[in-house]
Amino acid sequence: MNRETFQTLVNNEIIPNCINIMNSKGLSYSGKEDCLGNFKRCAKMAGTTPEQTWLTYHTKHYDALCSFIRGEYSDSEPIEGRIMDLINYLILFYAMVKEKKNESK
Repeated sequence: MNRETFQTLVNNEIIPNCINIMNSKGLSYSGKEDCLGNFKRCAKMAGTTPEQTWLTYHTKHYDALCSFIRGEYSDSEPIEGRIMDLINYLILFYAMVKEKKNESK
């Protein structure tokens, strides 16, 4: 893939789709107040940390990606959706790290 086609893909498909998914799924998962609320609530229920909860959710999508690579993927969601979810989970983890650093100051 040439550089121009790649940049078009990133700017016109990947990033806008990630934002749309984050906005639609994020609100239903986290609620209106705290974008990381789902991780915090689930961590409290499970007796873990929000980061450990994040890892569980992230790993679910990563496992689907590995299944696709092995040729064993058979999910109703296209693999592109799982890729977008993984990108979004990394963004959410970045936000967790930033929040934790800000709280420790």
